[in-house]
Amino acid sequence: MTKATGAALFLFTAAAHAQPTDLTVDSTSSEIDLTITLDTAIGSRTDSDSAPISGTMRIELDSYTSPTTITLHEYSLVAGDLSYFFDYSFLGSISADASGLSLNMPASSGPVSGAVQTDGSFTVDNVPNETTGLVMITGTGVVGSAVNGTSVDLSTLAQDPIQISGVVSPVAGVVTLTVALPLAGSGTDPDTGTTVTFSGSATVIATGQVPEPGCVADTNGDGSLTPADFSAWIAAFNAQSPACDQNGDGLCTPADFSAWIANFNAGCP
Repeated sequence: MTKATGAALFLFTAAAHAQPTDLTVDSTSSEIDLTITLDTAIGSRTDSDSAPISGTMRIELDSYTSPTTITLHEYSLVAGDLSYFFDYSFLGSISADASGLSLNMPASSGPVSGAVQTDGSFTVDNVPNETTGLVMITGTGVVGSAVNGTSVDLSTLAQDPIQISGVVSPVAGVVTLTVALPLAGSGTDPDTGTTVTFSGSATVIATGQVPEPGCVADTNGDGSLTPADFSAWIAAFNAQSPACDQNGDGLCTPADFSAWIANFNAGCP
């Protein structure tokens, strides 16, 4: 990173620049709880199961000391296999096995943000989500004859945006995120007429390192500190865009002008 000379020099404390951080899911304390309801011509039955979850998440906080906004960039979550049993008494029984379950935020969808409260709690609405996996159904007896070969590919179901809520806590250089992701959907096998409805949630605990400060004074993002960055800061201030916030307080105010001068004088790596 280079810095142009010839600008007036002022001495202020430089501010840190918020940027994304990658979190790793703790599979020992993260799990999916999923309930499946099976509707057949012979009747309806419900069963539940749970399994551990692993994966990664990428988030960004506007401040890694006192965050007021969280941004979800992406997540990729993979669940263990789930098994279900539905008893139809003398008519037989049905077994359902769910495998390859995953939840993903498509990278092409773009980031989404939500407000963080003083206690670290937050809610992010309209999060694009893709749920994938296969539910295979087999059975015995009369009911088994009616459903054998039934399968539901979760990726073919309606993929509506979801609401993600949780708590984020950056302490001592480590970001800890606890979130709940809702699960819901329904599909009908065209050959057997069997409808599989699933509902539940995934509870995820993930941790990662607070990222190193970026070059906040480089407001035009060209990799150099030049007088053009001052013009870019003025434009950001007028637009009230995130690049305006040079002191990391989550606001865009005239105080950020002094902070920009301090960040400019401090230089960048």
